[in-house]
Amino acid sequence: MPARRHPSLLRIAATMAVCLAVSAVATLLGLWQYGRHVERADARAAYGSAVESPVADLGAVVPAEASTLPPGAQWRTVTATGSFDPAPPTVLRGRPVDGTAAWQYLAWFDTVDGQSLMVNLGWVPQPGGTEDASAFDLPSDPGVQITVVLRDWEEDDGKTTAGSITRITPAQLPAPTGDPVPGYGMLRELCADDSCVPTPIGEPVPLPELTLGPHLSYAWQWWLFAVMAPVGGVLLLRRDARMDRAAPAARPPQRRRRLTDEEIEDAL
Repeated sequence: MPARRHPSLLRIAATMAVCLAVSAVATLLGLWQYGRHVERADARAAYGSAVESPVADLGAVVPAEASTLPPGAQWRTVTATGSFDPAPPTVLRGRPVDGTAAWQYLAWFDTVDGQSLMVNLGWVPQPGGTEDASAFDLPSDPGVQITVVLRDWEEDDGKTTAGSITRITPAQLPAPTGDPVPGYGMLRELCADDSCVPTPIGEPVPLPELTLGPHLSYAWQWWLFAVMAPVGGVLLLRRDARMDRAAPAARPPQRRRRLTDEEIEDAL
């Protein structure tokens, strides 16, 4: 009966090393996806808390000496009184709204307290929209009151376009006249001359919808794959062992017996 053959130790070690490496990478990817889920969950919780907070004065939420928005300030609804900078609004390109190609417009708002807040005034559809920002007539009296939702500055993408910007960031915006608020505001209401409107330009830019996304399900998928990789390696080695046992054993080579003189004579 032929001896039973098994995979070599080198083959077993190489297979399991590959499976464990795949399992380690999958575990790290699962942790990365879970971290993104936690970040989104925290942002969503902060958003809900800020939205439910009562409307406050801008100076009470963001002190004049602040270099960044204080914790809990993003998504807060605040009011401010002052006047718009007389310069034409800045055009923000490449920012569709609800799937519609759009131009958004921004302008500095100088408060009576000496702060300057960059305000996203609203948007118009790009086809047939007004590219010349000077065509929009912003109220010039010093008693304008605005209600905005505060946002952090966006990251600069390094792009520059004549007469427009691609990110709401100080690096691409004109310099303010007062102490700049470390963030911008999305206009919700503008009151001047005893009348209030949501925006003097087109439509207000809607607030983004914060969702948790699929990151948690992705994390569980990666972790399941991390568990399955070593199991798959064991099953693969067992299958190879069964295939080796089922294969016919190679017969050892037979030595030719030397013919005797009598056998040679008989053959002749």
